[in-house]
Amino acid sequence: MPSQEKRLSKLQILVTDSELQNIDDWRFDNRAENRSSAVRELIALGLTLTAERPDEAQQKLKALRSSS
Repeated sequence: MPSQEKRLSKLQILVTDSELQNIDDWRFDNRAENRSSAVRELIALGLTLTAERPDEAQQKLKALRSSS
């Protein structure tokens, strides 16, 4: 999923220890190059799901929000 677009913007976020562990687990399971790459790929997956299956994405988002 390499992009030809230059990365010019920096995004900093705070995550819990368990969120970070989930990201790292996903990274290793999916052989992402590094943590930043894993986060970009997870964002792309979320955006793709939202565009292609908005009803399912909305249900998953509601479930995520209610569990936090």
